[in-house]
Amino acid sequence: MMDNQSGWRRLWQKPGAKWRLGIPVGALLLFVVGALGTVGFNVVIHETSSDEFCVSCHGPSKFAAEEWPEHTHYNTASGVKVTCADCHVAKEFLPKMWRKVRAMKEVYYQTLGTYNTREKFEAHREAMAESVWAEMKETDSRECRSCHKVELMDFAQQKRAAASMHQRMEQMGRTCIDCHKYLAHNKPGQTPAEQGE
Repeated sequence: MMDNQSGWRRLWQKPGAKWRLGIPVGALLLFVVGALGTVGFNVVIHETSSDEFCVSCHGPSKFAAEEWPEHTHYNTASGVKVTCADCHVAKEFLPKMWRKVRAMKEVYYQTLGTYNTREKFEAHREAMAESVWAEMKETDSRECRSCHKVELMDFAQQKRAAASMHQRMEQMGRTCIDCHKYLAHNKPGQTPAEQGE
């Protein structure tokens, strides 16, 4: 058994030759594992935000995806194709992770078969839409604003009523989703043509 004095002395001595090699190898190994973990995590987050994944795991997405190509957020004048994640998943890390956690309830409903037929989906469409709109209202239409910046809009290029609303929306306590609810999904019982899109 070593005495306390020799134990303390060893702590302050230079490491032996075998330790000198172990420290860089350990650090390199830690770096490689950390890098692989980071890349793997980002790949998983990216893949679980793809349209294909959304449609495969979230029952309502399947039926919403069928109607989406008929709407303006699919066929845009500028050629930009908006994805499920563009509107339903935040870009910032913490809100994105929170959305991923909350999405688990949708997987639960998928497992139960709550929305597994068109009839069930249509029966719940309004409640699901109201829930999404409430979330968007709560975040001041954060996902909309990641692409659409009111401060950069050219109001002269907009219809007079739209320009007026966009210029006053903050003072009126309004946000994007208050006026733009059916850009990517049908109203209950209507097609985009019947909605006047």
